[in-house]
Amino acid sequence: MVALSVWLFAPGAAAQCALEDHDSRDLQRVTVERVWAPDALELEDGRHIRLLGLAPAAARPSVAPHLLPVGFGLDLHGALTEHLRSAEHRLVLLPGRPARDVYGHLRMHAWIDDGPLLAASLIGQGLAMPRPGPEPGPLDECYYGAEAAAREESRGLWLERPAAFPVGWLDPPRERSQGRLRVQGEVIDVRVREPHWVLVLDGPVDLLISGGDREFFEDLEPRSLLGNTVVARGAVYPWRERGRMRIRHPLDLEVIDP
Repeated sequence: MVALSVWLFAPGAAAQCALEDHDSRDLQRVTVERVWAPDALELEDGRHIRLLGLAPAAARPSVAPHLLPVGFGLDLHGALTEHLRSAEHRLVLLPGRPARDVYGHLRMHAWIDDGPLLAASLIGQGLAMPRPGPEPGPLDECYYGAEAAAREESRGLWLERPAAFPVGWLDPPRERSQGRLRVQGEVIDVRVREPHWVLVLDGPVDLLISGGDREFFEDLEPRSLLGNTVVARGAVYPWRERGRMRIRHPLDLEVIDP
């Protein structure tokens, strides 16, 4: 596969997965009070934060009953709680960019104190999927690299499902999926309607690259994808009797080598 991210990261940009790769003046050592969502924590000092890089996986499509129903990766809340308990609830935080999401929540990369990048560790065990922030950065490579390793070794949720679900296995959704999917399909139509791009797949899902996200795909000519097989990652939601997946990050769209 060829990730479209090769167009994004400038020469010299590199993943900074280890804690020692970062200036200590930018880091915050904290104690976690509790896990209140699969990607959100309440700190002992009263702050609430969103963990960057981490997302639950959506359930398997109902039309794929022959896959092994082991249920890995669907209890991310429990797995995160156990990781924090093992670390005595201590984390080291690095603010994301931007520092808050659209709801005003603090966005943080998090390491186990004197340990690994927390979200990458969970993803690498096959317990979750990567979800970067709205602005691509070097640490995104850590999260997506962890997922690639988990898929290669069939760890966790990748034991029960293929690397990507054929888009034809999906039904048009009635509501937004709870979690992220990797889907694969052929681009059979491309609709360029300013300011958005829509890639129509050979199944009940379209891929949307909105005007606000196009700056991260500046070297992509969408019509060049016509007839290509792509792998996309994201949450599926209903849109005009079909499903739609918004692609916000170049690492969430890959082209299969012909």
